[in-house]
Amino acid sequence: MTGANWRMTVYDLAAGAHCTVAPGGNAFIYAAASGAVVSGRNVEPGQGAFAKGGAAVSASGLTWIFEIAPGALPARRGEGLSPVLSRLTPFPDSHCMIRADRVEAPAGAQTPAHHHRGPGIRRLESGLLLAEVGDHLDRIEAGQAWFESGCETVVGLNISGGVNAFIRVMVLPMALAGGESSFVPATPDEAAKPRIVTLTLFGEQPI
Repeated sequence: MTGANWRMTVYDLAAGAHCTVAPGGNAFIYAAASGAVVSGRNVEPGQGAFAKGGAAVSASGLTWIFEIAPGALPARRGEGLSPVLSRLTPFPDSHCMIRADRVEAPAGAQTPAHHHRGPGIRRLESGLLLAEVGDHLDRIEAGQAWFESGCETVVGLNISGGVNAFIRVMVLPMALAGGESSFVPATPDEAAKPRIVTLTLFGEQPI
């Protein structure tokens, strides 16, 4: 898979809607409101499940679908299925996995300048975030998503006045399986700064 482009997309699946994971793809399904059903398995609100290409997904309430599919496939649109953000990216390694987690940070927390060992999509669940990603600066509100390639330097600042929480789905080398950190500080000085975050690992799935 090294060198090939893959498409990373996060979709909204509306309440009462149904879809399937793209052929040849992998996905993490997050029940953002109410619940969801993935291949016959119930997913409780605030929880998620992994699924392979062709898996059936139905939403009782708003559901976020983080999908990794072959790059030749365009982002899909359908009844109740709406793309929020989609990017083409190469995978970092020939042996990769998807990792999904929730990242929470208290008011005023700022991450050290860093990058990660693979590309990924983040979507803010609650709060307000100022995100510097490479040369770009964005004010991220709840429900909005952003993409990190894993190459550019990133700094995030919680400007909400309360706790921020976002869902993060990354493609990482299998060498990091078991929850090994993908965080790479930009400099030794940045490495010495505290990371004031709470991580909740939903799980990992080989690709």
